[in-house]
Amino acid sequence: MFKIKSLAVLLAIFAIGIAQSLATQVTFQVNMTVQQDLGNFNPAEDIVVVRGTINGWAGNTHEVEDNGSGVYVGTFDIAEGAIEYKFVIVKPAQDVWESVDNRTATVSGDTQILEVVYFNNISSSASADVEVNFRVNMTVQDLSGNFDPASDWVVVRGNHANIGNWGGATQLIEETGNPGIYSLRVQFDDLPQNAPVEYKFVILEGGDPNAASWESSANRSFTPTGTEPDLLPPPSGNGYGEINPELVYFANITPDDIITNDVNVIFQVEVTPLDGRIADEGYVYDVQTGDTIYTIESIQAAGFFNNWPWGNFAQNYFMNDAGTNGDLVAGDDIWSVTLPFAAGAPRALIYKYGANQLDVEAGFARNHERTIDDSQADFRMDVDCWGSPDTLYQDWPCLVSDADYGAPVIAEFALEQNYPNPFNPSTSISFTLSRSDLTSLKVFDVLGRTVASMNFGRMDAGRHTVSFDGSNLSSGVYFYQLESGAINATRKMLLLK
Repeated sequence: MFKIKSLAVLLAIFAIGIAQSLATQVTFQVNMTVQQDLGNFNPAEDIVVVRGTINGWAGNTHEVEDNGSGVYVGTFDIAEGAIEYKFVIVKPAQDVWESVDNRTATVSGDTQILEVVYFNNISSSASADVEVNFRVNMTVQDLSGNFDPASDWVVVRGNHANIGNWGGATQLIEETGNPGIYSLRVQFDDLPQNAPVEYKFVILEGGDPNAASWESSANRSFTPTGTEPDLLPPPSGNGYGEINPELVYFANITPDDIITNDVNVIFQVEVTPLDGRIADEGYVYDVQTGDTIYTIESIQAAGFFNNWPWGNFAQNYFMNDAGTNGDLVAGDDIWSVTLPFAAGAPRALIYKYGANQLDVEAGFARNHERTIDDSQADFRMDVDCWGSPDTLYQDWPCLVSDADYGAPVIAEFALEQNYPNPFNPSTSISFTLSRSDLTSLKVFDVLGRTVASMNFGRMDAGRHTVSFDGSNLSSGVYFYQLESGAINATRKMLLLK
């Protein structure tokens, strides 16, 4: 027993030694003198900490302290590997994070001293008084129904008190003579030179600060340099240098990103892989919820256009394989639905398909993506292959390619009378395919027995002619049947020897 305990102790000590050997003593250093000069940091009340991947971006366990010259230093055991971090001023009432990109380092070795950096990379207390003209184009948001000029506000929010400290409601006003263009001039005193100020435009529904729709694009910014010209109002200005950020569209969504005409979009999906997996495995399931289906009762289209209504689809999003509502051919395993999109809707389509109202086609965020063409009243998308955004159905391929099935219809499907007829011993059979598909020709006798079969594989849309040789057959009446996809046609011919 003593030996076992001793061995356990030795193993524990060995494990601790390994863990320590994999940790590096890393020294972090940040110069806080400029922040103190600017009044952003009070050493008597505030502390400075490091937060990042080393501590879950939280807590004050990694505090750095003044080395006597305004540089705050701290040394900590950090596991080897890549890290990201920021310095944070912890005040009695709030935390002030650096607004720069995450700092990075690769930790290795026994000790590592990181270079001294200035908090927020601001290395000078020199300041500038500037007047910024914020401008945003709201025409696309108006057309899309996301902004009502009669009741909604567009405001600017950013990381400065004059623009709300990422809150508040600093409202922009529509410019006279420039419909849809909103602007606001804001004066800033004593901004640190060469330090970016970040901001975004925000829509407030009904002017309510709590009903905010933020730009989805990255933070915008302007950077005062102290060299801005003071031109307004003329002739001698007002003591504030002018900064004029470029006119931008809200969220950077331009007219090219939306449709400008009403259009009917026809969704099409081949469900052969879904059929195959259910047939082989007996079921499929929602990879997120575990809900299971054993038979196909219905197919739906889901996307941002209907807010992904899993389990609760309106009837108009149900697809069909009955040759109606945009479906070209009944019973061909290609389900379709026609959905209207109004002018102002996003041109980019992000969507997937559901079965029995469940999300069983692909994993989370594994979606189909298309671009709407609104140049005509109806836009028929190429056929999607069920499961193609993921690998869940990779063992059950589709039979119809997107490009082929979505191609324009050349002509109606037709099987012509053979020529010559009667024939001996060979004849030509011509037919027209309305679209590319797997095609075959079979010949039957009057008793329904197959006497000849020709598989052509996938044939292009258009007119084709094949030759049939009846040398091995007896004289009599025969029937030839053409099958392409889910369509077939039969005609009679006479062999006379």
